[in-house]
Amino acid sequence: MKTHATRIGILLVIGLIATSGLAVADGQVAPLGVIPEPTPQPLTVNLWTDKSTYMVGETLTIFFSVSQAAFIYIYDIQPDGIVRLIFPNAYSQGNFVSAGTHTLPDGLYKFTVAPPTGLEQLQIFASPVDLGLSPPYFGEPYPMAGGNPGAATSQIQAQIMGIVPEPIWATAWTSFTIVQHYGYTPPTYPHTPTYPTQPSWFGYQPPPFSGVAGAFWYFFGGQWISGMPSSGPYWYWYNPCGYAYPACGEWRIRFRICIGCEVP
Repeated sequence: MKTHATRIGILLVIGLIATSGLAVADGQVAPLGVIPEPTPQPLTVNLWTDKSTYMVGETLTIFFSVSQAAFIYIYDIQPDGIVRLIFPNAYSQGNFVSAGTHTLPDGLYKFTVAPPTGLEQLQIFASPVDLGLSPPYFGEPYPMAGGNPGAATSQIQAQIMGIVPEPIWATAWTSFTIVQHYGYTPPTYPHTPTYPTQPSWFGYQPPPFSGVAGAFWYFFGGQWISGMPSSGPYWYWYNPCGYAYPACGEWRIRFRICIGCEVP
């Protein structure tokens, strides 16, 4: 009996030491056999673009943030209803990302805005488990998922629920507008500009007749006058061929400036 009681006493001492060690390690007294576990945080994801409106031909940048490491899938719903998987894609197939904010494109490729114009939408799916939404191989850079946005997204969500029926995935939306050209309104002027009538500027047009070498003419008082004015424009007939070829030549304009002179 004595030996048995001693053994029980030793076991009790060992049990008390173990319990004391658990309390010291945790920093607080906890019931024996109860190990508290942290409450899991819900998975959240967000999605946005660098602009709200794009012109055809411009490049687009996509941003997304996720609260914990997850597999990411992003779908593009075009204005004509075509749905495409744009991430992962043929150029960037590693879609398991860490928690935080990420930017796409993430490699040597770019997203170029193309017709049709209108409202385009993006939808992102995130899950800590692989949802199997990536194709086995990429026959095209951004594979098409469907031609009807409602049916395609419903089919995608049904596929997700078939893999992970529990709500351990998250989704988010964003949209932007595609235009052919940015709007531009030309400026309006308070009045219509007017131009001088023919008599005031007709002198800047050559005489309506042929000339002879060395001839000078100017327009004044509604008529052509032979000679040079004291000031202002006048025309002279330049003939490089000489007097033997009077038809060879052209009218050239000159300006005569005379300060203090009176116009005849």
